[in-house]
Amino acid sequence: MKDKSNSSTNDTSDHKNFQHPKNVLSKYDYELFREEDDVVEATFRVKRVSLPNKGERWRIFQDAKIIFTVEGSRVSKKEKEYLRTPDGFNFLISQAKIGIKSLAKLRSELKLML
Repeated sequence: MKDKSNSSTNDTSDHKNFQHPKNVLSKYDYELFREEDDVVEATFRVKRVSLPNKGERWRIFQDAKIIFTVEGSRVSKKEKEYLRTPDGFNFLISQAKIGIKSLAKLRSELKLML
């Protein structure tokens, strides 16, 4: 029985001696990160907000700033249904990247999609 206990202690000591290298660094600093290639791109997102009077609006954000708001009362029922879909959200994001100037331009582009 003593032999079994000795073999089990040897097994655990073998596991303790084996270590993985935690931080393997490259020989060259420029391989890891280049500051000149670090360019921050603008992030666009769309949020649909339900209003208490059964209305809705879509807010388009660039980073954390609201750049445009589409009021649901100013678009038709068919356009609202389209804007609720994922394709509608993608449409609003693409228009935000181009640069939305007015609701009239947005609606003319939206009519081409429908």
